[in-house]
Amino acid sequence: MSDLTYSVSRQQAADMLGVSTRSIDRYVKRWQLSYKKIANKVLLAREELNAMQADFDLLHSNPVTETVVIKEKSSAPSKITRVNSGLGLWSVKEFSDILSSKDKALEEKNQMIYALQRKIWEIETKMTQMVALPDHSAEKEDLKMSIQKLEIEKRDLESSVRKERLMNTIYLWLALVAVVFVFFFTMR
Repeated sequence: MSDLTYSVSRQQAADMLGVSTRSIDRYVKRWQLSYKKIANKVLLAREELNAMQADFDLLHSNPVTETVVIKEKSSAPSKITRVNSGLGLWSVKEFSDILSSKDKALEEKNQMIYALQRKIWEIETKMTQMVALPDHSAEKEDLKMSIQKLEIEKRDLESSVRKERLMNTIYLWLALVAVVFVFFFTMR
């Protein structure tokens, strides 16, 4: 990401994406857009804005339908209509693949949380075993600061895991709705 061109102001970015400058600030705060601050002026990366604009265009494109005719030996051909919501034609297998990749990501984050909890426990046991001498006070403060940082990191990861679980639930429901939708139209 070091080859990004930071040349777009917040207002220009807002105009480019059709959002407010406040939304641009939210994207920066959520690390969806990187920035550089030069002489009290925030500049955003043109490449990232172009990519985000392409994503916006995909989301707002008109739905397209595709009819697939399946011929079976013993019966008449049946039709399945799949709807493209601007994000591509997705089958149940693709939803399943997305959900499994999200599950893997969740598992990795859970492992990171476990590792952070273990580090916190190790630091806390070190702190309880420390002799309270004046020359150890700086070390004790460093340990307290690292515990606070780890706690913040833990909360962020737990929040991320909660968001991932929510997204997985949404994807599962979307897949279920798609299957019911396909089943309903094949039974007609």
